[in-house]
Amino acid sequence: MSQQRAIAFRAREQAILNAAEYLLLELGDESITIEMIAERVGIAKGTIYKHFQSKDELILQLLIAYESELAVTMLEAAKSDDIAQIIQAYFSFRLSAPEKHLLFERLENKLAATRRTLRPYFARLYFIRKSYLRQMLPFVTRHLAEQNSVMTARDYLSAGWALVQGTAAILHSSFYQRYLGDRDGLLAAMLDALHDLGVRPSSELSS
Repeated sequence: MSQQRAIAFRAREQAILNAAEYLLLELGDESITIEMIAERVGIAKGTIYKHFQSKDELILQLLIAYESELAVTMLEAAKSDDIAQIIQAYFSFRLSAPEKHLLFERLENKLAATRRTLRPYFARLYFIRKSYLRQMLPFVTRHLAEQNSVMTARDYLSAGWALVQGTAAILHSSFYQRYLGDRDGLLAAMLDALHDLGVRPSSELSS
């Protein structure tokens, strides 16, 4: 394949991924088909199979791209050597589009439970996720040690994940958007909550 054709191939593949993401967010995974994706890109259905073997594989490639983007974001944030900036980078990425985060989380769990043939893609996805979690670990460990906390780094990261999940669900809630809706205030409160997790000194726990 010539360089020009390779560039065109990659550009078409990205257009397919973009179309799939748009349709997923608009209609949900049960409603979209390969035909709909092909129509949105303006190509034949068979052309998509030159890039992806199935809709499930296409979806997983979207998840991999999403996690890869987060990994780059976390790498940049780690250069600050500041746990507050690292936490904010993670929150900002996940919650910039809460509906996308929630959808991708649901799709990942669904495919993991039903598609053994996708294991190589899940291995790649989990490798990327573990890589940025390992990057975060020294900063979290140092932060907890500075606070004389008895909380483990694993529990801190788990609590951070739970806060992101809950915040994304709230931000995606039509009730919250209609009646409560201070997005910036909610995000600030959740960032403060995560930063302060485990701050209580161990001496207070035994009193």
